[in-house]
Amino acid sequence: MTAPLRILLIEGSGRGFLSHYVHALALGLHEAGHTVRLVTGCRDELRGWHVPFGKGAWLVKGVAGWACLAREVRTFRPDVVHFQWMNDPFAGRLFIAWLHARGIGVVYTPHNLLPHRGRWLSMPVFRCLYGCLDRIVARDPHMVWAGEELLGIAPRRMVQLPGSPNLLAHPSAPDKAPPELEAKAPDEVRMLFFGHGCGRKGLVTLLGALAGSDWPRTVHVILAGDGVLRGADPTTLLAAEHRAWLTVIDRYVEPDEVGALFRTTDLLVMPYLKLCRSPIVDLAAAFGLPVLRSDRVEGTRFRDGTHGLTVPHGDVAALREAMASVIAEPGRLEAFRAALAREEPVAAATARLAAAHARMYADLMAERRSGRAASRVVNAGVPRPSSSSLG
Repeated sequence: MTAPLRILLIEGSGRGFLSHYVHALALGLHEAGHTVRLVTGCRDELRGWHVPFGKGAWLVKGVAGWACLAREVRTFRPDVVHFQWMNDPFAGRLFIAWLHARGIGVVYTPHNLLPHRGRWLSMPVFRCLYGCLDRIVARDPHMVWAGEELLGIAPRRMVQLPGSPNLLAHPSAPDKAPPELEAKAPDEVRMLFFGHGCGRKGLVTLLGALAGSDWPRTVHVILAGDGVLRGADPTTLLAAEHRAWLTVIDRYVEPDEVGALFRTTDLLVMPYLKLCRSPIVDLAAAFGLPVLRSDRVEGTRFRDGTHGLTVPHGDVAALREAMASVIAEPGRLEAFRAALAREEPVAAATARLAAAHARMYADLMAERRSGRAASRVVNAGVPRPSSSSLG
């Protein structure tokens, strides 16, 4: 184990995958013996969950948020500050310089290397931001390649730390069933379409597949998420409701309801039309839930035919056939679940990710100490002007 460090983790939104990921990282670092404090957004959706590490949830946008972080740094006195996302590279550079002046190492895990909007226009600014960070964490090799080739990040500062453990799947996570769902019947087969509503997630394809066939009454399709019906055609939705057992939970699903929803589901359906490396695939794997995805969905460790099935995106007939096949052959779902059960458990993945981060923190702190020592040696070798040499 590396020497204990004081680590300040910063995640400004308080919601979604990044929030769950950084909570899991904080838990792993705490369990490894490090002193951890997490600062997150005011809308922290895990506010009611008990965590064993220090935590504050009051970050807001703008100057007030940076002032809040400065107070946290002065109070907590961290060895390392680790950002999970930064949407203001101008203020970020000033803040990083202030942290470096205090001898603090700075790490950044970008959700995306560049923002979705104004991506190419913002590249020069973010290139400067990445140039002043001590370490940039990439969760996959594609991000490493893009960082080095497009943004000129030195290879020694790009660290690939794969793994996306999610606190929602941790054994200690709270768990309650959504009130819209009754207890699952013994012969019931549940299929889940999950997430924030977006027309490019392929709901139209799914509804078309459901509307085109009569489904056994034991098959229960659940559409769950805030605005989940966005982009759905009312006529196709009505037809699907007549041909299949359909339940719509059109609201924000609370984090402590997600576990029960995933644990009682037999197949997660992701017929996305957009190209997406979705953390939902990793979350499903953590719950041992097979996935039926389109070829536009990427997963960190998903193996087609082992952890689920893949169909062409936008192909209603192919999706319908795939759903019908797993219903007709329940042994396939059992085989998928057995394969997923052999994967790394969430608690172990959390510990492994935390250990890798701890080694990276220790490495950069050693680098900063050696840099300061070298600077002192150089300065000590510069002769001071004597009084006789002054005019």
